[in-house]
Amino acid sequence: MEKLSKKDVGAIAASTGDASNRDLSGVDLSGMEMIGLRFDGSNLKGAALSSANVSGSSFANCDLSGCDLSSSNFTGASFKKAILEKANLTFSTFVGADFSEANLKEADFTNSKISGARFEKADLSDANLQMTDAGMIQCNGALMKNIHARGSSMIGAALPGCDLRASSLHGTDLSNANLAFADLRDADILDATLTAAELTNADMRGARVRRTDLTRAKLDGLKHDDDLNDLLPRYSRRQ
Repeated sequence: MEKLSKKDVGAIAASTGDASNRDLSGVDLSGMEMIGLRFDGSNLKGAALSSANVSGSSFANCDLSGCDLSSSNFTGASFKKAILEKANLTFSTFVGADFSEANLKEADFTNSKISGARFEKADLSDANLQMTDAGMIQCNGALMKNIHARGSSMIGAALPGCDLRASSLHGTDLSNANLAFADLRDADILDATLTAAELTNADMRGARVRRTDLTRAKLDGLKHDDDLNDLLPRYSRRQ
């Protein structure tokens, strides 16, 4: 795999736009304009891409573990099947980005904009999504065990069948979200908003549900502890 420098990437950005299958591990690409570049299959482990404009670029099958992708613009970028374990993605924009089947274990999205992004079958175990703008994200079948999403806006999120066990959803806005068949066992759902949410056949056993708004939520088949028997009928929305 050919090793590239920051200067090499600048030359590629001004010509072919193809930096696929190259070695960029540890390279500092901070502050660069890399719109629409192709990095597919490249090794960017430990690289720095902070304060950069990388919108529309492709990182499919890349190793971005431990990378600094903070304060950058990744609008519409593709990270399909990429490795972003323990990556720093804070204060960045990933609107409409594609993280399908990506490894995002312990990735940090704090204060990022990820609305409309796709996370189908991605592994977000232990990821930090606190204070994110995550409206309309698509997470069908994603592994989201023990995520930290305190204070995030996840309005209209598609989370059917997601594994959200032991997750922190304290103060999270999940209005109109689809959580059908989701596993929410032992989750922290304090002060959350689930107005008009779809919770059909979801599992909330062991979850802490306090001061949570479930107005017009769809609760058919919801598995829950006995302490919610008196609360849930007040909110249930039936077809």
